[in-house]
Amino acid sequence: MGLLEDKALVEAALFVSGRPLSVKELSRALGIRSLDYLEKLIELIAAEYAERKSAVEVVRVLGDKYVMQVKQEYSQRVIQLMPRPDLRTGELKTLALIAYLQPIEQSKVVKLRGSQAYEHIRKLREMGLIYAEPYERTKVLGTTPKFAELYGFPENDPILIKEAFKRVVHAEYSDLVDRIEGRETKEPESEVETSERQ
Repeated sequence: MGLLEDKALVEAALFVSGRPLSVKELSRALGIRSLDYLEKLIELIAAEYAERKSAVEVVRVLGDKYVMQVKQEYSQRVIQLMPRPDLRTGELKTLALIAYLQPIEQSKVVKLRGSQAYEHIRKLREMGLIYAEPYERTKVLGTTPKFAELYGFPENDPILIKEAFKRVVHAEYSDLVDRIEGRETKEPESEVETSERQ
């Protein structure tokens, strides 16, 4: 493919992902081997959006990742038009936990929420509400700019989100708070350990 086609492909990837993507991740997904070339394409796309004073921007986040997002000055004015995610109670609890404890290892979320958390995490990632970064033998989870927009935060600032979700988690999910703060009773733990050995 030529430059224009490659640029359009990268733009499409950034648009549909709804989450920050690393250059390596884009390289693997799109089959474009040169990381330098990919970065130049992203810079071209970002410059085009900036030049036409678009409400959408492409920015570098989390060190080496890029995300396409609505500019902050516009996101607050259109937030009521954004579709709210259709999440079940269990998925909402898992999302609240991730928002509250981010960055948190996936293995810890599963320990706190049970094995159903794997399915919750998969759905939340597909919806672009959380990211999952490889870390040792697990993954590290956190919220995305899409999450921040949907839930009315001015930006995807973990400190701000954690503070807001601290109130939510403590008010709505006292069972999670008990588990986070280690106030579980001993019987359930020993039952889990027994079932794991079987």
